[in-house]
Amino acid sequence: MTPAEPSERDGGLSGICGHLLRRAQQVHNAFWLDSIGGDPTSPQYAALVAISATPRLDQRGVAAASSLDKSSTMDVVARLERNGWITRKVDDADRRRQVLALTPRAVTGLEQLEAPVSEVQQRLLSALPAEARDEFVELLSAVAGDSSAPKALNIPGHLLRRAQQRHTALFAAAFDRQLTGPQFAALQVLAAHPGLSQRELSDLAALDKSTTADLVQRLVQRGLVVRSRDDRDARLRVLSLAADARGAVAAFAERVGAVQQQLLEPLSRPQRERLLGLLRTVAYSS
Repeated sequence: MTPAEPSERDGGLSGICGHLLRRAQQVHNAFWLDSIGGDPTSPQYAALVAISATPRLDQRGVAAASSLDKSSTMDVVARLERNGWITRKVDDADRRRQVLALTPRAVTGLEQLEAPVSEVQQRLLSALPAEARDEFVELLSAVAGDSSAPKALNIPGHLLRRAQQRHTALFAAAFDRQLTGPQFAALQVLAAHPGLSQRELSDLAALDKSTTADLVQRLVQRGLVVRSRDDRDARLRVLSLAADARGAVAAFAERVGAVQQQLLEPLSRPQRERLLGLLRTVAYSS
């Protein structure tokens, strides 16, 4: 596979670590779906590994070890239980807790998944020169930060999610939840290229198509984005920044830059540039 060059139309997003993490994770998810499918998903696999490594783990412990937020963990645990991968029961030592355990199917399944999971990681790293792959994992691990994850999850796909979780937390603190990383990505692209369709915006900003509609609707309601008829086809609607939104987007960009500096603090300046270059190659590899 020949890595694709970052699009000149992305509004500068290819220089932002948080955006690259999200895009690289999309690449990983695509490889996972192709090689393993959706049972289990990558987050579900992380939860299974965590439960296997730590007996009597509860849902909160799974969240910490799997780098998942509370709502995602609830869904992951429920699906794993429904699909026969785990069981849960009240903890005899503390009846307020429910402890999780693998089913026999899961024990066998984890053994069978070792080879395909390793294959997915190798596919993810294949865009990089062989001599740069260990360096990439080391730099990414530094940005991802310490966690309670078992050693078996010290793999690129999980490190991407862990680093992205850290980025999300820093972003939320900086913006007091008034703006998300994906929302900023959409605004940045529209600032550079007004008049995009929702599908074009989704592609350029590396947004999940299933959530783009909700994201756009929120930005429209806040008066940051407007919809108008497409000059090329009056039946279609296109998206642009609102007339008075450019100043706000410029101010957002300054704060986003500060978040990226926080995210990359564990690295020296040369290491930061090196990670961004390697991460860009992975993120635009498909």
